[in-house]
Amino acid sequence: MSDKKFTFKECKTESEINDIYNFNVQAFADSHDFAWTADNIKNELENGWILYALKSNKDVICALFVKREKNMLLTKNTPIKMNYQGQGHSHTIKEFYESIARKAGVKELYNYSPVDNFRMISLNEGHGYKKTGKTLSGNQELIEWVKTV
Repeated sequence: MSDKKFTFKECKTESEINDIYNFNVQAFADSHDFAWTADNIKNELENGWILYALKSNKDVICALFVKREKNMLLTKNTPIKMNYQGQGHSHTIKEFYESIARKAGVKELYNYSPVDNFRMISLNEGHGYKKTGKTLSGNQELIEWVKTV
């Protein structure tokens, strides 16, 4: 990993949300896990999801969504921008999710990944997540994963 500083930033203002939305221009090489429109991002926020940006200085690397429900933390994220892939950021994101879960005092950490995202499937397995057997339909079929924290 380079010596640049990487941070997680909760995005609340219209300007911050637009920065996340606009990062899409360079972020996706092929299909993505989320129908990336301003309206869909706003719908996620209205449905209780909190939006974070993983940033290097001012450059958005990835968008993350987190939602607390009862004693669970639900998580999902966009792919990492191409020029930042392979640098360990996916592991950093998983650690960030676990940190939020511990701070919130939740016992179960859920993650949703596309059925054909083999990198995310491998990452989840490597971080101790187990498939619940449930899938979610929508823009793309998602596998539900759970980890006890």
